Amino acid sequence: MSIRDGAYRPGEWLRQVDLEERFSATRFDVRAALAQLAQRQTVEHVPNRGYRVATPDRQRRRDMLAVRALLEAEAAVQALPALGDAALRLLDSKADAFDRAVEEGSTSAQSATNLDFHDTLYGFAPNRFLVELAIETRDRARLWPMVLWPSLRALRRSAEGHRNILAALRARDPEAVAARVREHILGSAANDPAVEAGEAADVAVVR
Repeated sequence: MSIRDGAYRPGEWLRQVDLEERFSATRFDVRAALAQLAQRQTVEHVPNRGYRVATPDRQRRRDMLAVRALLEAEAAVQALPALGDAALRLLDSKADAFDRAVEEGSTSAQSATNLDFHDTLYGFAPNRFLVELAIETRDRARLWPMVLWPSLRALRRSAEGHRNILAALRARDPEAVAARVREHILGSAANDPAVEAGEAADVAVVR
């Protein structure tokens, strides 16, 4: 969160002793956290020098996001045969929880309820390796441990995406399910900040 909030800038070196003191953490915990962030490419490890905040590679992020969309769409399609009325009601409740978090919840609640909706859906897929790979790719495709949206409009768009996915699931239409999941992931400003920038530009043109 400190990196995401701008406390550390791209290219800034991270001294482990400073991190230990700032976060009251052990050396082992700091090293483990840095290794995890390096895997996500939030920071980069420079041999014999240490860690520094990474400069985002937009094209790599988009490539990873495209792979993520493919995997999650397939997981949702595979889950479809197992979704009876009770399962759909459960997913409705998960979507409701995210809706409430959008309007009155904290950032952490918004992130948690969003992930809960998706993880609950994919949990019905029989191919467990596919689900594990989809979640692993999702975590690697995000620069930050927590899902963050740049605006209330972006949050509401994600909430609408959940409802579109649910409508396709209720229609028992595999192609629509895959399409709605891909649209939801690729069209979210939480996954690609350029989406929000593009929407803002469109509004400016209209005005």
